[in-house]
Amino acid sequence: MRLSGHDGVVPQLKVIVFDAMGVLYRFGDVQGRVLIPYLRAHGCRWTEPEIRAAYRSATLGRITTDQFWAAAGLPEEGRDADYCQRHQLTEGALEALAELAGDGLELACLSNDTVVWSALVRRRFGLEGYIRQWFISSDLQARKPDVAAYGVALSALGASPEEAVFVDDRPVNLAPARSLGMRTILFRSDDTDAHPEPSAERDPHHSVRTMPELVAAIRERPIRPCPDPS
Repeated sequence: MRLSGHDGVVPQLKVIVFDAMGVLYRFGDVQGRVLIPYLRAHGCRWTEPEIRAAYRSATLGRITTDQFWAAAGLPEEGRDADYCQRHQLTEGALEALAELAGDGLELACLSNDTVVWSALVRRRFGLEGYIRQWFISSDLQARKPDVAAYGVALSALGASPEEAVFVDDRPVNLAPARSLGMRTILFRSDDTDAHPEPSAERDPHHSVRTMPELVAAIRERPIRPCPDPS
């Protein structure tokens, strides 16, 4: 993992990029814990592989959420908002975001999701007051761990990899960030053990289980306040 700049000095921290499912929101296995139970409760007859394939298409921007619901046999109006009520905020998330924003850090999110569902959930929990930039796979047409998604986020944020921390609950998603030079923190969720890194790419990194632990881990690095947008 690259930790130093060209002059050998460790750059100060500028940006925190969060995963959504399993970090900001409680369930990392959003398909198994949220989407599939919702579809089953409303009579969807798709097999689990069919659900997962359609979800992947939606989160890559290949189909809209309206097309997803119609294909699943749930075409009723308001389905997006109803489904998004099933998500739960991770305990302590708002407090952690407030603390980190108060430290002068720029906060962003890189998530495998649809732009419609992402917007509904984050607005429901009031996260846009802390996280200004949201990089969503259906808009990027790239899902983690595709390294292209990380590059787009860093470029838009105007940050070098060494100035950024990436937080995710899936070790497999941390490997590309670390290969670029980002510092990584594993936030353990219900889905962590199901998505290990390939053995050849494993590397020690911070591991936390709670939002207070996450804030403490981030504060171990020097912080460079982000510029005042005014």
